[in-house]
Amino acid sequence: MPDRAIKPWIGRSAFTWTGEGGWHTEPTVTSLDTLRQAAALLAPWGQRFADFGGWRLYVVGGAVRRLVSGATLAAADDVDMTTDAPPETVRRILEGWAEEIWTQGQQFGTVGCHQAGRLVEITTHRAEVYVSDSRRPEVSYGGDLLEDLARRDFTIGAIAFEVPAGAAGADSVELIDPFGGLEDLRSGRLRTPRAPSLSFSEDPLRMLRAGRFVATLGVVADPEVEAAMAALRDRLAIVSAERCARELSLLLVGETASAGAHLLARTGVLGELVADLAGDAAAGAELLDAVDPELPLRLAALLWSVPAIGPAATRLRFPKEVGRRAGRIAAAARRLLAAADSPRDDPTVRRWAASAGRTAPAAVQLAAAVALDDAGVSDFGQHWRRLEDREGLSRRSTLSGIDVMEHLGVSAGPDVGAALAYLEELRIAEGPLPHEVARRRLSEWWHARGGASRKP
Repeated sequence: MPDRAIKPWIGRSAFTWTGEGGWHTEPTVTSLDTLRQAAALLAPWGQRFADFGGWRLYVVGGAVRRLVSGATLAAADDVDMTTDAPPETVRRILEGWAEEIWTQGQQFGTVGCHQAGRLVEITTHRAEVYVSDSRRPEVSYGGDLLEDLARRDFTIGAIAFEVPAGAAGADSVELIDPFGGLEDLRSGRLRTPRAPSLSFSEDPLRMLRAGRFVATLGVVADPEVEAAMAALRDRLAIVSAERCARELSLLLVGETASAGAHLLARTGVLGELVADLAGDAAAGAELLDAVDPELPLRLAALLWSVPAIGPAATRLRFPKEVGRRAGRIAAAARRLLAAADSPRDDPTVRRWAASAGRTAPAAVQLAAAVALDDAGVSDFGQHWRRLEDREGLSRRSTLSGIDVMEHLGVSAGPDVGAALAYLEELRIAEGPLPHEVARRRLSEWWHARGGASRKP
């Protein structure tokens, strides 16, 4: 990269000519105020690094995006920073000052900490290059902020401001935006600072991040970005499944998750991750915005066409409970779709609700999204809601296992299970029973089986 000074772009006017890279928009007065307020709030960090050896510190990434949109920096907001200090030096600077430090990412240049309730990750200016068959980047460090910003994922993340070494310097803080990220953010455009083919080849996980940003920020990927994703999707094989699952999780709970998933589907990235989706990756993507942004529910929607969703989620390295719940939601939704084709009455809906358990609300949403214009599915869902409101279908039976043992005078064993199954069948057929009625009916059942109730 050419040696050039970092030029900040600030002020009241709409555009400034940068001399290279074209016209870039500038932050408004309001966003510049929030930027400088944040700089004053973070000044102790800049002071700490400056006092330790004249090191410089910059805020980058999501915090900058929020600030230029006019949002203020809250006391507990997470912040990503970059510095010219080497990782080991960063650790020493934080020791005795931060309440907690973790160095799991130090080999890749990142040191994290908690300080005064704020989570901060500090990465040394770096360049990352994946070797052809490696899951780990080869990392080199430097003192050039511009080089570091050039190697960021996207231009909207390659915006920074320097943390002043003292609150007095906050009033002169300016935005550093060498690649037009602010204009891209305002116009809803997703670009890479360098050629996307180079960026994705170096770090293939950036292809999933492209989907995530489309899903969470509402931006649209440039055609060059899409073309590079389609061409390089097989590079994802060198990225760990766990890292892919983290990015996919963030995409799935985004406000425009369908748009992000469609980007991954039409570029073949989604099919690369889930072989079962290679032929029909867009079907699940279409369902995402129609259901609540609950991760297991959205995962069940994305993998709807996969026969065994739980095992597929496990292969993707989603947390076990997320995968299990996604599988249960999908299974309950499929049972609802089958039941909706038959005549419906209260016992039918209660039986389905009993089998669905706590997944029932999510399963109703998913089935409705799958069969959007199906009157039978819609009616089934409305019937379930009426019964849920009236009877509390998700609540347990009137009598517990302990209640049954006390009432019948028996110990834990098959008789208790049979009694609970009988009570559940009563509830399905007749609805919830008052406590005394449930006890009386249980006694009658027990006597019919030849038992002797302790409390007739």
